[in-house]
Amino acid sequence: MSKFQYIVLFLGMGFFTFSCEDVIDVDADFTEAQLVVDAWLNNMDTTQTVFLSLSQDYFDATLPPAITDAQVTLTNTTSGTIIPFEHKSNGAYEWTPSASETIGLLGDEFVLTVEYNNFTYEAASAMNPAPPVDSIAYEFREEEFGFPEGIYAQFYARDIVGQGNTYWIKTYKNGTFLNKPSELNLSADGTFDLGSAADGIVFIPPIRELVNRISDPDTEDNEDVPPYAEGDHIRVEIHALTNEAFRFMQVAQEQMTNGDNGIFALPVANSPSNVFGVQSDAPQALGFFNVGQVTAGEVVIQ
Repeated sequence: MSKFQYIVLFLGMGFFTFSCEDVIDVDADFTEAQLVVDAWLNNMDTTQTVFLSLSQDYFDATLPPAITDAQVTLTNTTSGTIIPFEHKSNGAYEWTPSASETIGLLGDEFVLTVEYNNFTYEAASAMNPAPPVDSIAYEFREEEFGFPEGIYAQFYARDIVGQGNTYWIKTYKNGTFLNKPSELNLSADGTFDLGSAADGIVFIPPIRELVNRISDPDTEDNEDVPPYAEGDHIRVEIHALTNEAFRFMQVAQEQMTNGDNGIFALPVANSPSNVFGVQSDAPQALGFFNVGQVTAGEVVIQ
């Protein structure tokens, strides 16, 4: 049982507004810790990492417990290559490719295997393609609509022909990943959602513009600070996702920004996982595994 104190509820009914403040007991229905797999792998020639941890109560603000005694392997079922991942620290299992190694090719299929607590878990993914970043443009804008004057950027890329392509666009400002929940930039066929009927289009403006830092009044990264200034380095990466991974990330973003919706907030729920126990009596696992191509573009603001 967790206590979520001093929740202020505002209910509007007609012309009347009613408010109250009270202590509420919130039952998060947390019973037993579960394996959590965080495995977002790609074809870049950098260290690949699988993070393993245990789930915890929704209202527990501490870091989740790391799993340090598991066995992790990645099998390229297309080529037959088996890659062992070695635990380094705090639940991080790593593999670093040599100069002659690659995780696989576009279209290859993979199975991630995690052996933990006498159970075996597996997750499957194919390596989907990502379109190239054609360019990153920027311009100076005057203050308008509450946005401070300053330099704003956008990237240009064209969705791969064939409906159902999904992507995660990551932006780095001077080497720092823009990782606020509101900065999570997901795209399906160059738009926001699968089923849009779009195909092969240039990514729509709202997605192109999400490479700009979003202000946060609770930090130094506040609303008075423009996204970019002269000398800033911008790196934009497009990570290919499976459709299942895209939906996982959509649900995760909905949950992370849920508090912004007030009384219209969604019920607390886990994102749908693709990690399953091989044994019928294996406890349920959480998290996700995806392997995707990554393309990138960079620019320094002059």
